Amino acid sequence: MDHHEKGTCRVQNSSISLDTLLSTAAGAALQAGRMFSVRLGTALEIREKTSLSDVVTEVDKAAEAAIRAWIEKHHPNHQVLGEEGVEPGREAAAKALFELADEPHLWLVDPLDGTTNFVSGMPLSVVSIAYASHGKVQTACIYDPYRHEMFLAARGQGVYLAEDTAVEAWLEQPQKEFPGRRVTVSATTELRRAVVATGMPVRIAPRLERTKRVAEVAVEAKSFRALGAAALHLAYVAVGRIDAFWEFDLNVWDLAAGTLMVEEAGGTLISLEANPHSLHTRDILVAGKSALAEQIYNIIQKPFD
Repeated sequence: MDHHEKGTCRVQNSSISLDTLLSTAAGAALQAGRMFSVRLGTALEIREKTSLSDVVTEVDKAAEAAIRAWIEKHHPNHQVLGEEGVEPGREAAAKALFELADEPHLWLVDPLDGTTNFVSGMPLSVVSIAYASHGKVQTACIYDPYRHEMFLAARGQGVYLAEDTAVEAWLEQPQKEFPGRRVTVSATTELRRAVVATGMPVRIAPRLERTKRVAEVAVEAKSFRALGAAALHLAYVAVGRIDAFWEFDLNVWDLAAGTLMVEEAGGTLISLEANPHSLHTRDILVAGKSALAEQIYNIIQKPFD
């Protein structure tokens, strides 16, 4: 295991250990992940949100409620912004974030990223939990209960990949080391040697044009993936399983944890919007190496005819 200096997040003359924040996230993620993994393939109550491609189940809501209760138990004065606590639609999500983005203690939660996969019986869903202070993400946790893998990151301390049993042991008896092994992004610099991934927008309108650019990247790449869960894509870039990922029209709870992981693993992060990357960014490109990111950027940002 890699040793790390214990970090703190200084807020209004008080300090919270990043270890403490990360252990809160890990405990909540374990609970939520097990709630939905045992329901895979069972009968579900499915409700459409903004379209046929944007759905929610009672399991999403129960998992978020469990996460909120866990955070409130450990940090009663903290704010929580979760996907299921916001009205559907990009405008409602943007408004909710605008109201909370500068809070000193803000948790950003996607209790079940990959709901369509879950509804379809595919074991490709994760829990994503990030903690931010004054608009800057400090800790990140992404949990894949099907593969028993937890991805953990703390600002300035790297990214770790651990089995959930190791995380449980760490929570029961905290150590100086984060559980698992420290991981980094891949070294691939050429698109023709790269495994790349993306996701389709929930909104139907932009799909045709975006798909044209996807095809242009895919034919140049070594291989192409679309796993249906943005947080999982980001975690896989951070650990070097995927070389690059981009997607448009995401929400902060999709991105907050995974983007910190890519940064802490040594990767490149590019906002595909006019403004620099922040909690408000919705369109993102990440890659292990900047040279690879540039090749993809030059394709996907070409103007449409």
